[in-house]
Amino acid sequence: MESTYISREYRKIISPKGLICYRVSIRESDLYVCTKSDLRDLAFHSLERYRTDLEIYIETHPNFALSFKPLPATASAPSIVLEMTRAAERFDVGPMACVAGAIADFVGRDLLDESDEVIVENGGDIFSAGEKERTVRVFAGRANPLFHLNIADTKSGVGICTSSASVGPSVSLGIADAVTVVADTGALADAAATFLGNMIHSAEDIQKALEKSSEYPEIRAVVIVAGEKIGIRGEVQLQP
Repeated sequence: MESTYISREYRKIISPKGLICYRVSIRESDLYVCTKSDLRDLAFHSLERYRTDLEIYIETHPNFALSFKPLPATASAPSIVLEMTRAAERFDVGPMACVAGAIADFVGRDLLDESDEVIVENGGDIFSAGEKERTVRVFAGRANPLFHLNIADTKSGVGICTSSASVGPSVSLGIADAVTVVADTGALADAAATFLGNMIHSAEDIQKALEKSSEYPEIRAVVIVAGEKIGIRGEVQLQP
């Protein structure tokens, strides 16, 4: 399923005020969860449920895990499979392009029943919900400076996902150092980041990708880093 890439040094600086943070993991899935109280047992069982749903579905539909193009899902498919299928179709990518964002999102929404502020980070892809503004740090490779996004959360939650051709395990057909997308759900953010990242073959493609992103109302914000150039669109504030 997800990559086994496990360098997560950035977690040492995650410190959202008023929340308790803890790690929840099952094999390749390694989540960092922050909630108002310790909900690690609930988070573990939620992660276990969605991983099991995906694994059973992939056993009988192996192309779901291999395709770089959208695939239809069966009517009886689990909810997370249906959500990944919809996101993949929306952005013309393979369904597994949005697996990390989808898992973060589904686990996070389960936790909202017990905590009205939730952050679930899954390999750099994030579900975040609450009424406080949060700051997200984006790493676009050692040759580029770190930058921070200020994101106004909503009670219903948002997905914040990044695709990169130069950092981490993302599969990208472009050359962008980072394409970060804020969208209505984690699956949509993850699929959109892959889709837009695939469009970037030179720094000159940044504007084209930003304009393309404006065609999708579910995309709230986009930040693209390619070499020394940065492009921004939407509901975020950028800090160096």
